[in-house]
Amino acid sequence: MADDPTPFADLVDGFGWRSCATFTQVYATVARRLGQREEVTDRQVRRWRAPEPPCPQPGRQRVLEAMLGVPLEQLGFRVPEHRRNAVTAPLADLAEPQGGTPPVERRTLFTLSAAVLGSAALPAPADAYAPQVGTDTVADLRHGLASLYGLDDRFGGATVGPLAAAHLSRVERLISTGTYPDIIGRQLRLISGETAEHVGWLAFDAGDHQRARRYWTQARNTAVDLRDDSLTVLVLASLSLLEIREQDPKAALDHAQRASALAQPWAPPSLMSILATRQARALALLGDPSAARTTLAHAARLYDQDQGARPAPAWTLFHGPAELGMAQAELFTAVGHHRAAVRWLRLALERQEATYARNEALARAGLAGALARSGEADEAAFHIEQGEALLTEVSSGRAREGLAQARRELARTTGS
Repeated sequence: MADDPTPFADLVDGFGWRSCATFTQVYATVARRLGQREEVTDRQVRRWRAPEPPCPQPGRQRVLEAMLGVPLEQLGFRVPEHRRNAVTAPLADLAEPQGGTPPVERRTLFTLSAAVLGSAALPAPADAYAPQVGTDTVADLRHGLASLYGLDDRFGGATVGPLAAAHLSRVERLISTGTYPDIIGRQLRLISGETAEHVGWLAFDAGDHQRARRYWTQARNTAVDLRDDSLTVLVLASLSLLEIREQDPKAALDHAQRASALAQPWAPPSLMSILATRQARALALLGDPSAARTTLAHAARLYDQDQGARPAPAWTLFHGPAELGMAQAELFTAVGHHRAAVRWLRLALERQEATYARNEALARAGLAGALARSGEADEAAFHIEQGEALLTEVSSGRAREGLAQARRELARTTGS
């Protein structure tokens, strides 16, 4: 392919995919792994390399972002807001600073992409059996995990889960076969725990609770071994949500309270707000609406107090007015006040950020169910249709089941 001075072409060429033949071979491998169409023409590749590239269809966008590890909007593509990924590190982070070595070189990112996608299109390096692991590799792995978080927000657990599992396998291989000092070894083990937690989360979102619990147990064991309270809190928060989903509010409350006790000395108010919200949801399911309301009000105050004085973990970014509104609606639903729940769910949907397509689908499912129970059949049907449209790009078992429940509720209330 011709030399084109565009961000996309520059990154592709830096990965060694300058020729159309090489690019399409790697593209086909990645597409196959993601369950997308493998065919791409030379003409399409040239258009992507052009100064004003057309935005690919959602399936092709998934493949390209998995290949490159960078959201397409940072490579000159005009990506609609609802399909954007705000988590992946900017392309500028990969550029070489003047007078120094870049913290994550493009070749390193290429190694990550190859590993996550099976390395089918590339030969293994000569020292693959005894890799030297340093700070560049650790940074590389963290960039990869951040990319997976962003892809999850946009595409859901069923799609991204295999990529995350492959990333975890790579981390575990480096731990078992690599050569590194103790400080690097600890970082590798911490990344393995964080990745295992994320694999568990993706399984939970896909609806595979048994798999989720298995990976969360692995992550918690790693956190205990490393005495890392931050990872422990994350796992307990995730387990609390799982127990709520499985209608075991006593266990959910226990997990959330233990996480709060561990996090209290160091966590920012936003994180404490998440844990208080989980406690409120569990209390509502336990049949204690007064305690649930008090706890949720405390969660809202904590969120309002957060001025960014202390850095919050990346996984807490989803929390905000929409999440609090949905929790408030759950409290009203638990006591049968469905019209009040509708008001809060409408507000939550209005405040839902466009980057969280899965959360929008979940919000529409909850709103549709509440509307159906309130006798608002037409509006309920509208939100079900809008949510199901999102499922063409989001593979989330939670969202799919929520919309199915809303449709069953609508059928029950209308007698159709």
